[in-house]
Amino acid sequence: MLQIEINSKQKKLLLTLIGIFFVCSVLLMTLFVQKLVYDIVLVKLGHVKGQFEYWREIMLNFSFTFAVLSGFFLLIISKVQKLELKSSTVFALAVFLSFALAQPLFMFDRWQTGLADGVYDFGDMFKASAASINMGEDICPPSSMLIYQIMRNTFPGIAQDGLGDYQTMTSSLKAGYYIQLYFLFSVAPLLILSYFAISGTKIQKALFAAAILLSRPIMIGFERGNSIISALAFVMLFLLCYKSKDPLIHEIALLALACAFALKIYTAVFGVLLLKEKNIKSAVRCAVYAVFLFVFPAFCHRTGFIESFKLYIDALSGYMANLDFGIEAAQLSLKRIVTLLTLALNIPDALNVLYPIFMILLVAAFAYLVIVSKKEWHILLALSLATIMIPSLSWPYTASFLLIPLISLLNEKQKNKADYISILLLLWIFMFIYYDISSISRAIFKLNNWWIPMCLVLAAALIDTFLSTKSSLAKIIKKE
Repeated sequence: MLQIEINSKQKKLLLTLIGIFFVCSVLLMTLFVQKLVYDIVLVKLGHVKGQFEYWREIMLNFSFTFAVLSGFFLLIISKVQKLELKSSTVFALAVFLSFALAQPLFMFDRWQTGLADGVYDFGDMFKASAASINMGEDICPPSSMLIYQIMRNTFPGIAQDGLGDYQTMTSSLKAGYYIQLYFLFSVAPLLILSYFAISGTKIQKALFAAAILLSRPIMIGFERGNSIISALAFVMLFLLCYKSKDPLIHEIALLALACAFALKIYTAVFGVLLLKEKNIKSAVRCAVYAVFLFVFPAFCHRTGFIESFKLYIDALSGYMANLDFGIEAAQLSLKRIVTLLTLALNIPDALNVLYPIFMILLVAAFAYLVIVSKKEWHILLALSLATIMIPSLSWPYTASFLLIPLISLLNEKQKNKADYISILLLLWIFMFIYYDISSISRAIFKLNNWWIPMCLVLAAALIDTFLSTKSSLAKIIKKE
């Protein structure tokens, strides 16, 4: 295991440089410095266009992001004399580096939080929650809508500012800050669980947890304001606790998976782990909890339970009926992958034939890993990819579910070549790569091409499982 030693001179130099960076980031958060930067650097030297308010919001995002990042490294370096570069630490440092290099470019391109980019899911949810728990025009489960209505009625000034209107919501800085606040509270459990789930020293665990916060899928969840972050945290809590012999902790795990199901229905696939353990009673109790949490919000509807669910079913069926399964409709789903294949081969009419065949093969591959593989991360990879690739509408933030097999893979004490290749493939997804720098980077790292490393890591797991099974059978035959 490689170690980095930090002597007193190096530590002093690093603390000085990062300290200067931290102070500059904090100063950039002040109105006076922002005015100077805008007037002197941007207008006079850069000849930029746009109002000060526009560029001030970008500077606020820059300064806050890098103040947090540099402050974290100040804390780490001040406490560390040496750092062991195990695989999880290298992974975290790669994410940090890519974030620091790509954040400025990515910020200018699309991540302008609080400005009228019109992409906040919460904008739709606040509007729909103004009169009903159910959106009536989207497919969020009733449990999610109950949470959003509580948010809307809790945050001060939303109703008074007319933020029930979608356009007002997406163009309001106040709404943007509320959304960021909610994200911080929702992502905190995920970071804490990541800290406890990854193996290593306290510093290594803290580095990894902080890197996860800055990873690409989580950042996209931040931009979209999607409840997938909370659902992922509940699934991770389930995975950490469901094998516990303590009845209370085990029951908490079942409730956690039920909560995840209430927020994102497809997370029910992780219940397979209870069946694999042959714990039928726990699986039944978990199903009961899940159904209750799913239907309970409907009882809160002012027009009654039946009317509430009718709204939800109508919205779901209408949404799916009008869904365009084109290139952009489902970023990471199998449906989109097969669509791209048929378009590339100029056989679009074959989609209806090829898609069911590929789906059968995909489910068979997942079942093979779950049943045959002896590696836990292979099983978790199959279940996580099921939540990403099987639902037809699978936007890029669903890739955050790959955090689950990633942690299990990094915790493997003895890794083979396939494991290390898989780590690099997952790093491809979690790095904050800016994909539009040039035609080459766009072709390799384009956001829409995440299905390439996903398919490759699935192939690596399948080959590794097959070779391991073949080797085990050969040893048994040899003994006989």
